[in-house]
Amino acid sequence: MNDEIKSTAPAISDFDEIVSYVKNDKSDVEGNIYIGSKFLIVCGCNPFFKPIIEERGPVRISVVRVVIVKSGWCEPVIGFRKYRCGPGDMLFLNWGVTISSDTFGVDTTFEGIALTEEYMKTIFGGRLPELFVSPGQCFVLHLSAEEQEVWRQYTHALFNLVHLPSVEEEVAGSLFVSSLNYVASLHSAKLMTKRGSWSRNKQTVERFVRLVNDYAKTEHEIDFYASQLFMTAHYLGMVVKKETGITAKEWIDKTLAILIQLELRYTNKSLKMIANEFNFVSLSSLCKFFKRRTGITATEYRMMPEDTSHNSAGAPPRRYNPLKTNLLFGRWGHSALAFQDVG
Repeated sequence: MNDEIKSTAPAISDFDEIVSYVKNDKSDVEGNIYIGSKFLIVCGCNPFFKPIIEERGPVRISVVRVVIVKSGWCEPVIGFRKYRCGPGDMLFLNWGVTISSDTFGVDTTFEGIALTEEYMKTIFGGRLPELFVSPGQCFVLHLSAEEQEVWRQYTHALFNLVHLPSVEEEVAGSLFVSSLNYVASLHSAKLMTKRGSWSRNKQTVERFVRLVNDYAKTEHEIDFYASQLFMTAHYLGMVVKKETGITAKEWIDKTLAILIQLELRYTNKSLKMIANEFNFVSLSSLCKFFKRRTGITATEYRMMPEDTSHNSAGAPPRRYNPLKTNLLFGRWGHSALAFQDVG
């Protein structure tokens, strides 16, 4: 059984690293791209993230990505399987997907979105649709011209929306939710996932993640989830770490922190009431946990404006070749950049 969980751990690249590649002249950005502190939107953009894969592959880029190939082609290798994607193909990669390598055709461009795991869970109120629960989920769908046009309208509406000074952040969140529900609808109509062909470890991780989504509010320890899966906590921890790159306890704590943030942001419950509902032994335990996870106190978080991000990248923007891009600044407290093709 131990042989089954031996593997070479992939490199892990997070959202901030993607932003740093754009800001520090490590990638040649062409097309329209908006980068906020929790998401990015690309419209007719080249594969600017290519250096991350070339330099660090195999790599797990821990963001959710949904793109349509607008022109050219790409050929990512995921789990020893090569996915060939051409014009009109939609590629979905969840935050737990490891890419061994990727090849791109000349003049390849994409339209799509990428979100951090935390932001995606937040906009869905802490409960993801079934399709997006498994961190290793990936698939390719070929879209009709009409379906491609709907996706184009989603991405362009999002790109334009985030620049409007009169629009609240929740509006963009709602549109992200709608666009992802559209992806789920397309998947349901075109491709049903064959879970029976998944490895035992992958099935275990999916069941674990589902349990965390259902019980993290009151069950904070790995022993509970191991008992539900009829295995030892030690073995469950090794499987989750091997398949996702993070520990089972981190999965639980991350989900728990997001649920607490939602309570603080959208209810008037006292901290003591939240501590009781979330099964903390004391108010002090809740406060210590939240401060450790977020870097700020629960009271400070509750008092923050809704459009404030306390974990923005904060690095200064790079200057771009004016023949290729025009630098715009984002809003909503994001350390945000928008690069637009100016011909």
